[in-house]
Amino acid sequence: MGTWGTDLWEDDFSCDIQEDWNHFIDEGMTPEKATAVILEEWLVELDDYDDDEERQPYEALLYIAVAALQLENEALQSKVKNKALQLIDAGGDLSLWEDGDSTDYEKRKQVLARFKRQLEDAKAN
Repeated sequence: MGTWGTDLWEDDFSCDIQEDWNHFIDEGMTPEKATAVILEEWLVELDDYDDDEERQPYEALLYIAVAALQLENEALQSKVKNKALQLIDAGGDLSLWEDGDSTDYEKRKQVLARFKRQLEDAKAN
């Protein structure tokens, strides 16, 4: 996965999800339908990982991205919110940052903590 920063939209994986979302919304899909299609398609992709330890950080990125997109569109669903929070509590995508710069690891940890607080404060449908 290519990254150029520690913020939510500074990696290829999340940006690909955002691109799909924008395409679906531009095509007239509701946020709920766009969410369903994205989760269905991307979760199939994640089935290629051999074990949960490899899959978990990417699943976290997926749900964090979808939750952030839903928040931006005032369409946060409880199931997405809860899954994103669960995955953040399980470490989010931090395992992808463990071998890198310790400063970036700590910055990403702060980004996830900040987003977690934002999600906790957000009202879901």
